[in-house]
Amino acid sequence: MTGAEREAARRRLRIWREAEPFLAEQRWRELIALSDADALQMTKSLLGRPGIVPVPRDTSGLVEQQALFRQSHRR
Repeated sequence: MTGAEREAARRRLRIWREAEPFLAEQRWRELIALSDADALQMTKSLLGRPGIVPVPRDTSGLVEQQALFRQSHRR
């Protein structure tokens, strides 16, 4: 990283630190103004994304775990 890049990174960090209290206040204002219907819709949208909620397994994983133990014991 060059000196100019380092200085630019420091400048960006300073700006973010200065903006942090204002952003936190804005976030709280938006949360307070959020209706129940909007919150429900946002929650459903988030939970509907792939990878957010783990897919239920058909097994407990005990068989796979025992196979791993057997493999490690053979070594």
